[in-house]
Amino acid sequence: MSLFDPLSRSLWWWVGALLAAAAAPGADVSLRGGRMSIRASGERLSTVLGEIERLGVRVTMAPEADRMVTLHLPDREVGAALAALLEPMDWIVTWRVLEGPVGPVQRLDEIRVFPRGRPESARPLPAAGWTNAVSRGPDGRGPLHVDREVLLTLHCGVPLREFMAFLSRWDASLLDALPRWGVYRIRLPRGADALSAAAEMRRDAIVRGAEANYAIRLPDAMAAPAAVPVASGVSDTTAPGPAVAVLDTGLSLPPGWTIPLAGAYDATQPGAAMTDPVGHGTQMALVAAGSVLPAQTPPTGAAPVLAIRTFDAAGVTSNFDLLRAIQYSADSGARVLSLSWGTETESAFFRDAVADAQSRGMVVVAAAGNEPSGRPQYPAAYPGVIAVTGLGADGRAWELSNYGDFVVVAAPAVAQFPIGYNGPPGRYAGTSTATAYTASLIAQWLARHPDATPQQASEALVSALTDAGEPGRDPRYGYGVLDAAAVLRLLPPAP
Repeated sequence: MSLFDPLSRSLWWWVGALLAAAAAPGADVSLRGGRMSIRASGERLSTVLGEIERLGVRVTMAPEADRMVTLHLPDREVGAALAALLEPMDWIVTWRVLEGPVGPVQRLDEIRVFPRGRPESARPLPAAGWTNAVSRGPDGRGPLHVDREVLLTLHCGVPLREFMAFLSRWDASLLDALPRWGVYRIRLPRGADALSAAAEMRRDAIVRGAEANYAIRLPDAMAAPAAVPVASGVSDTTAPGPAVAVLDTGLSLPPGWTIPLAGAYDATQPGAAMTDPVGHGTQMALVAAGSVLPAQTPPTGAAPVLAIRTFDAAGVTSNFDLLRAIQYSADSGARVLSLSWGTETESAFFRDAVADAQSRGMVVVAAAGNEPSGRPQYPAAYPGVIAVTGLGADGRAWELSNYGDFVVVAAPAVAQFPIGYNGPPGRYAGTSTATAYTASLIAQWLARHPDATPQQASEALVSALTDAGEPGRDPRYGYGVLDAAAVLRLLPPAP
């Protein structure tokens, strides 16, 4: 066996990861269809079950079932592994089918652990609120990503057994899949580096693409001094026209406020009730709906909002959750994606998902960024995306707005909100607000032109803009500003 073939490379990489994990305390669990590995040395059962929960399995346990565990079970059938871990307790498991390019895979879905004959005593594991564990690699200087997670696509025709053998060589867990794009999400063992692992996996004969599950942080809150008028809540909750999908921190409207809501979905934990622990998503939904208007903007109509939570309680999202949110948006019939955030890390997986959304008739609007670096932000800099930079309350370029050749439009970026973003209600500034406002106007234009393509919507916006800065397109203002005159050109009053 050559040290340079895929099996040897992954074997040596796995040995290194195992040695690193063995040097540190903790528990490690991997799960591949009907096979499971467990390593724990003097850990509480609740800790081991918490690792299983991190693999996307719902776990409940009676408090009295908790005890110290020491186990080393490599690659066992799930039932045998759980028997060794959980006895003398009773347990119940349920399964689901994970669809993907290699075919259906049985996936552990739920575990309930309880003393014999007392299933009602099982309780959710204690948690302070789920968040993504993120990393920048061993040297701390790599792109931000979810620790130990890799996204994969495979070459056509790879059989299930070969994929499972591949996962076994890496001691990797199969977490989830998105059949539309053929993307698998996997998790590596403790001590593993997802960045170097993805580079190694790309050399494997069955792998078409692999990259770390890149993560994005929300921009910092930009509270602004003084106050500006704030529009009252829109009372019409049945606004006509296509929806704006707001991919953000969720939705939790303040008392007395309503918006035209086309639906709500939690892409971080599908099936969970909609919340917003951060506030940024609610702010953006209010702007996208037309319920809050930025400073110095004329009255407009309303747009339905599809609120999709993609960020956790710490304001972090992953590419996989974003892909799932984009897929849900398109399947739900939304015509506009409002993305009030960005990253300097380019991703082939995310770029392809954006292109697919555009091919399905969606207009993608994204923030240029709140740091005047001149460096491209993604997804704003992807082809066909309407990249939005910000205007201050005085109508000039907001001093913290990013700039560059990828910028398409400058829009009002300051607004007074009835809910805070990691702070109290008040006046906030940012290209986030400019993006949601632009997305709302595009959705209102599409309501008048329901058969228009994304390209036609973008052309209509650009043709309505008021030129600013250097004549023609420039890095600060793009093709121009979305001022009151531009809004009236884009959405003229009915005769």
